[in-house]
Amino acid sequence: MHLKLKECKATRVILVRHGQSTYNSLGLYQGCSDESVLTELGYSDAHKTGNFLQGLKFDAIYTSSLQRAQQTAKEILGVMAPSLNPESICASELLRETDLPAWQGKAFEYVKENFPQEYRTWKQFPHEFRMEIPNQNTYIHPALDLYDRVHKFWRQVLLRHVGETILLVVHGGTNRALISTALGITPDRYHCIQQSNCGISVLNFPDGTLESGRLEIMNLASHVGEYLPKPQEGGKGLRLLLIPSGASAEQINSLAEQLNSVKIRFCLSSIVDDSHTIVQKVIQHHSETVYSEVFEDELPEVWQTGIINQITANSNNLVTGLIVAKEEIIKNLIGQALGMDLNQVERLQVEKGTLCSIQYPGEHHPPIVQGMNLGDVYRAGRDARSTRQDKTRQEKSYFSF
Repeated sequence: MHLKLKECKATRVILVRHGQSTYNSLGLYQGCSDESVLTELGYSDAHKTGNFLQGLKFDAIYTSSLQRAQQTAKEILGVMAPSLNPESICASELLRETDLPAWQGKAFEYVKENFPQEYRTWKQFPHEFRMEIPNQNTYIHPALDLYDRVHKFWRQVLLRHVGETILLVVHGGTNRALISTALGITPDRYHCIQQSNCGISVLNFPDGTLESGRLEIMNLASHVGEYLPKPQEGGKGLRLLLIPSGASAEQINSLAEQLNSVKIRFCLSSIVDDSHTIVQKVIQHHSETVYSEVFEDELPEVWQTGIINQITANSNNLVTGLIVAKEEIIKNLIGQALGMDLNQVERLQVEKGTLCSIQYPGEHHPPIVQGMNLGDVYRAGRDARSTRQDKTRQEKSYFSF
């Protein structure tokens, strides 16, 4: 199975987070430490990612200067085009992870328990958070500094690759900043975008400028077995699964199969379109799901009331709800979670036949957009014969530099 994207004349940027690292597996802050390297699982998932990206033509590949990202990029390239020299990958200091020098190498729980005020500020107000550099008596602003670096990277690279397709293999925090700066999302929403190991996101820039950025896919990781992103912040609060109305019968069947093992507590849909058909198929094996139909203009109010009630009543557990509605409503829900205005929301390319996910951990943490346009609509199979026949041609066309 391979990633299948619509034909596009815009500048297209595909983002991949590195595979699982040693610090990931131990639950440690990484920051810009270069001691963290890929685990066996990290290499395996990077290999799968290379397979999934086969068939796409890239004009250039960029990665971070940190070795966990470089190891992932080289593994991906080795699968896609084994005859190409790994030295053709461009490493950039601007793509390093969020710098957290005082915390790198420390466990998440240790930091939470021993630096409660700093931890709270980092989680709730990342744009205001500052950190003292050990033994230097100077301060940095991790989120703001990262966004500045990423802005500089965009200014350099978008001018260089107008109308081309490039691959960036970097870090979770860096990907958040890349997506945010491309969509005009401010640093206070740093923690509102989830990035899984080897998760794939796709940005399009129709006129080649940063201001024209559009989000096509966010955090697709089904190729490494993660069909729904893992819940964050202790796995509590409310998770909303969002499905656009208007899906085909084949797409509905695929979505129903993906959600078959997910416990869906409640479901909301619009009365006036085909949402009911989608809901009935998806929840046919979910006998305990509470289902309500509402008029389209009432949906946001019912949704907001439902969120407040569910979080209040289930703050220590994860409750999953399903909403089936028009694309515009789903874009607005995602936009609200990301602090986007109505003009910015139009930069979200929500597609029929896909699934979006938002987690609301509770009142002390902002919403987290876990993924957008997830599902098999972006997967395309190819038989072994055509793959063998095209192998030489692909290796010549993957990269043009």
